[in-house]
Amino acid sequence: MWQAETFDVDLIDKELSLGPKLGMNTMRIFLHDMAYTQDPAGFKNRLNKVLSILDKYGMTAVLVFFAWGPIDNPKIGKQPQPKPSLCNSVYLRTPSWNLLQEPKNWPSLEPYVKDVVGTFANDSRVLAWDLWNEPANEPNNTNLLLPMVFDWARSVNPIQPLTTPLWKNAYVGTDNYSPIEQLQINNSDVVSFHKQDGSPYLLEEAQITKRLNGMCV
Repeated sequence: MWQAETFDVDLIDKELSLGPKLGMNTMRIFLHDMAYTQDPAGFKNRLNKVLSILDKYGMTAVLVFFAWGPIDNPKIGKQPQPKPSLCNSVYLRTPSWNLLQEPKNWPSLEPYVKDVVGTFANDSRVLAWDLWNEPANEPNNTNLLLPMVFDWARSVNPIQPLTTPLWKNAYVGTDNYSPIEQLQINNSDVVSFHKQDGSPYLLEEAQITKRLNGMCV
């Protein structure tokens, strides 16, 4: 989506135009560090275009920096075609598995976070910065890197809140959070959580998260 060769503004416009028709006012959109590193200025220009399309349809963005994906060590260039009817079939992990296992290389991610957040730090088209998708699902090292990512993003003083979504314990409405979940709560400006199991207790769970100054995604 973010590489110049395959950035399809017409298709993006077509898909985002469906949002308001479905009653949506915000889109949660994933970024990727490798696309930024390859072409920082072009990446930010393309992101600006996406934000403009969202704004045209009366929507804002929650922008996600890091996330698990089934392709552990992606490469820049043309990507495989998605597999029909399979969620996240070719989603690319960011940062890559190899980078995540090498703490000495983590500082290479700092310019990416600071530049992107800093460029749009006062942009009303961005509703929030989601720094890491469901980090409790990630392996060791995430609990060490995540606080650094929060520090990088907060250092450029964005007007938008920072968050990273809870996943497991938010479902069952317990305060028995794991260390990384507690880290998420302590560092987030608003606590977000993901509800995907179809149980009837969303309202109760939302009330628990509301007590923490949160939102449901």
